[in-house]
Amino acid sequence: MKKPVIETRKITVNLPVSLIESFTRDKKTNLTETIKQALIEHRQRLAYQELLDMEGKVKFMLTAEELKELRD
Repeated sequence: MKKPVIETRKITVNLPVSLIESFTRDKKTNLTETIKQALIEHRQRLAYQELLDMEGKVKFMLTAEELKELRD
């Protein structure tokens, strides 16, 4: 089974050396993978914050009990 091709783009970023060194000492992952994971986590935090900002602004049509019944 072939892996799906993921489009990539080469970029240049300027990062503090002290920040880079703290990750390059740990040889478990390379810098590309570390930055990729950081971007994913940042995107998740933004999505979570959007959900928190919506708190109290969304009216649900079903009660918790009705949702449980639908699930069963």
